[in-house]
Amino acid sequence: MDAKRGSSFAGAADVVAHAEAAAQYLKELRLACANGDKSAARRALRQAINELELARAMLRTGID
Repeated sequence: MDAKRGSSFAGAADVVAHAEAAAQYLKELRLACANGDKSAARRALRQAINELELARAMLRTGID
């Protein structure tokens, strides 16, 4: 991100929070895969996808 711009939009912090939550779920996915836990891997992947979809929807709303 360009630090010189300094501009933001309403809800940017929420988008970041959802992206960070998705990153945490991806870490859980990695651990589940390393442990061979397919059920936990699926669950973590679904949760990461949900968080990213929420972030995308909020970003689209913020841009409009």
